[in-house]
Amino acid sequence: MKKVLVLNISTDSKNTSLGFAISWLNAFAKKFDEVHVISLSKGSDDELEKNVVVSSVDNELGRISKIINLYKLINKLTKSNKYEFCLSHMSSLMVIISSPILKIRKIKSIFWYTHKGPTDFVKKIFLLKASIYSNKIITASKNSFPYKRFFNNKRKLHVIGHAIKFDEFFRKINSFDEKNFVIISRISKSKKIDESISGFLNSEKGSSHKLSVIGGPLSSEDEIYYQNLKLKYASHENISFLGSMPHKNLINEISDFSFHINNTEEGFYDKSVLETMSHGLVNFYSNSDYDDLLPEEYRDKFKFDGTPESLSKKITEIGNLKIDEINKIINFSQSKLKKQSVNNLVDRVLTII
Repeated sequence: MKKVLVLNISTDSKNTSLGFAISWLNAFAKKFDEVHVISLSKGSDDELEKNVVVSSVDNELGRISKIINLYKLINKLTKSNKYEFCLSHMSSLMVIISSPILKIRKIKSIFWYTHKGPTDFVKKIFLLKASIYSNKIITASKNSFPYKRFFNNKRKLHVIGHAIKFDEFFRKINSFDEKNFVIISRISKSKKIDESISGFLNSEKGSSHKLSVIGGPLSSEDEIYYQNLKLKYASHENISFLGSMPHKNLINEISDFSFHINNTEEGFYDKSVLETMSHGLVNFYSNSDYDDLLPEEYRDKFKFDGTPESLSKKITEIGNLKIDEINKIINFSQSKLKKQSVNNLVDRVLTII
């Protein structure tokens, strides 16, 4: 029997940020007889295929006890099963814990990491160690791995794109219909939500259109930022904070919008941009990693420098584009994103390993 081991942070389909992991696991389930998952947080997983088996540690345990139990669980599964490889998704700690066991059992390890990287010094060391211990590193874009200068070679680090539910998010746009704006994001200072809202309000569209923010905070610091945002924009009737929602619900929700704003810096490669583009929304962005998803002659129309003033200018100038030009941009983006479908994720990973 062909088996694969996956280490991940969450298998909760109701999680806005990590709910997509369910579709990843189901993609592996189509290629392997059994997919064994060890998760730091086991949530609602009723959408998983029957050959996906999830194990997790008790969230009530202290940090040291949790690490010990994780080690025991990884050791137990690798001792009683022969795995083709082990994929670790976004967790440096789980890579480090599993590394000596995988080495003894001669199981190849792949580390998926797509993020600007941690700011905490200890977590930076963890990420560096995890990268060294892994046989292969895969990331979504050319700038979404923070230590690329150390591992930027074809033998270790590989850029394979993201894995979105393209077929489900895809919506054929025959004629662009101008509706409202949306921001889909974790509520965090690093996502520059405040600057985006300010830029929208000061644009020509800010008085005639609505802007909704979908997403919630993950940390206590994020929560403070979130409450401050709601207080700051409470008097603006066209600004709505919709909170977190299950990832699977986004497809229906975003049909009510025509524009998406993403203000992340280089290093992030947010799935929200790819998913909204697949659904036919026009994206305003500041991260050059998204350049390839737009025709070269139109990139300057939607790419801003991260400041509210720059975003306001770009939103105002969108009125100068003709409908057939916008349709052309949407069709181009969708054709590019088809290559980043979760349907071919496993093939891309197997090519690397």
